[in-house]
This record gives sequence, C-alpha cells and structure tokens, in this order.
Amino acid sequence: MHPFKQFAAVAAITAGALFAAPASAVVVSGFSGGAGSTVDDYSTVGLASFDLNLASAAPAKLRFTLEAGDVGSPLSFNAIVNNFFGLGIEHFALTLGGAAFLSIGSVGDGGFGSNPQASGMGSTALVDFASPEYVFFTVGDPLAAGGQDWLIDVSGLGVGDSFTLQMSTVPEPGSLALLLLGLAGAGMAARRRR
Repeated sequence: MHPFKQFAAVAAITAGALFAAPASAVVVSGFSGGAGSTVDDYSTVGLASFDLNLASAAPAKLRFTLEAGDVGSPLSFNAIVNNFFGLGIEHFALTLGGAAFLSIGSVGDGGFGSNPQASGMGSTALVDFASPEYVFFTVGDPLAAGGQDWLIDVSGLGVGDSFTLQMSTVPEPGSLALLLLGLAGAGMAARRRR
C-alpha cells in the first residue's frame, strides 16, 4: 500500500474512533426543584459539575448517572449555586443518596464577604455563611481559582447506576419566627375584615 494511502486510512480510523466514541462522563439524569429553578450540567469524565440557579428557597434534587469513565475511583464535585430568589442564604445543606462525601473541599462566596465554611462527612455536608449570601457561592473549584474540589465516594456503584444530591437552604430560627409572625398578622387582618 502506498504510504500516503496507509496514512490516510490510519487517520480516518483514528478520527472515526474519536468522534464516534460515546461520552463516558457522569451525567445529570434528573432534576427537581422549586418553580423557575434550573440546572446547567458541565460534568466530564470523573467530575460532577453544574450551575444550580435557585429561583426559590425550595429544595433542589439532582440525579447523576455514572458512565464508564466514572467507575473505580472517587468522583470530583464542584458547582456554582446562584441565588436568584433574593433572600440571603445563611446555611445550605447538601445530602447524598447512594453515595457519600469522601472529602469536603473548598467553598467560596460571590465576593461580598459572606465567608462560607463547609463541614460534614458521610452523606451530609453543611455550608455556613458568616453573613447571608445574596448572589452566588461556589462548592469546590468550578472557576479554577485555586480551590479544591470535593470528592464523592461512588465505590460499589457501576456503569448505569445513579446517586442523588439534594440541596436546600436551612432557614434561620429568627427568620422563621418573623415569617410565622407575619402570617399570623395577615390572618388576624383577614379575620378582622369579616
């Protein structure tokens, strides 16, 4: 075979393999959240990564399905959580179902001094803010700013298996008391009108 034809044949086979190969990365296979909340999936092989756009304080739940490149080692995890509902987030809980946090990496604020700190292990982690976060915060290092991604232990899971991540704001007792007081006042005003 002519060397050029041999090179062309090898190049065609290689290109076909590269472009025809299915993705082998973890994928967001399900999402539920409050009205108007959305998720943008940026996951790649060995990395669960997304932007969560919260339009309300209602809990959000993501389902991840593992593919071939995600099995056999811990899965890195990072995210940007955008606060579009206008109330300050003081605590944020992350709970895994079917997997566990192997290590808690860094968390960052939206540049407004909320100074988040993360703690936890096993299936639950909590992000606490020194002052309420009104804009966004990061979990892990989604912006490649020198932080550290979190690690999720997916041992025992195989290709096609799923795990869930539920995320929710944790109301402050004072905020909850103010809400209840406001609802009681509204109820009394409505009763007085009758």
